Amino acid sequence: MRQPNGQNFLTDTNIAHKIVESANINKDDLVIEIGPGKAALTDILKDYTNNLIAVDIDRNLSTALQQKYKNNKNIEIINKDFLKFDLPQQNFKIVSNLPYNVGTAIIQKFLPNKNFVSGVIMLQKDVINRLISKEGTKDYGYISLFRQYYSDSEFLFDVPPGCFNPKPKVMSAVARFTNKLPQEPNLKIFPLIKHCFTMRRKTILNCLSTFLKIDKTKTTQILNDSNIDIMLRPDKLTLQQFIKLSEYLTVL
Repeated sequence: MRQPNGQNFLTDTNIAHKIVESANINKDDLVIEIGPGKAALTDILKDYTNNLIAVDIDRNLSTALQQKYKNNKNIEIINKDFLKFDLPQQNFKIVSNLPYNVGTAIIQKFLPNKNFVSGVIMLQKDVINRLISKEGTKDYGYISLFRQYYSDSEFLFDVPPGCFNPKPKVMSAVARFTNKLPQEPNLKIFPLIKHCFTMRRKTILNCLSTFLKIDKTKTTQILNDSNIDIMLRPDKLTLQQFIKLSEYLTVL
């Protein structure tokens, strides 16, 4: 049966334990679980931390969890869309089987937060691959560079469809993300990257020319000054090259 919020509930206890153990949680850590669902991870997380916040958009599931954990003062169940949830003003870790339909949006919410420490996240494998991919690979794109800017990543393990109810039609995977605490990005870098990957088969010369709305002679000079080959395609540029180029653009 299709769930109203796109949930695929984890039912494999061994995988649930593996996910929580991968998060390196201490008793004093504030842990946020996004989309606790039917508590496969929550039931384990409550024994690892004294401060667990579980945020679920589904009112019925939240009500059931509030009833289940009503005598446990270390668990707070919040019925809210995580994308509208105010992140804490203290350090926190995240553990989640993310809803597949909003996974990347959720990741883009918490990765830039300075109080985010680390997270162990499960999503469909193709999205995990895009998040952790490097330049020159087919999965490399905007979300790869966004993730790279804010965090280190580590692929952990695959999770087959049989570990869920209902079974998804795709393989899932788990990865760990650790905050790099970078400087605030300049305002042009992510619009530039997003634009370039809408034209990923074009050269960086073409991409930058259309982004800046200037002729290719001027664009060539900018790329030469940034020491970037004008014939490279966007998926061949490293994060550092995009950073260098965006910093150059801020002084134009």
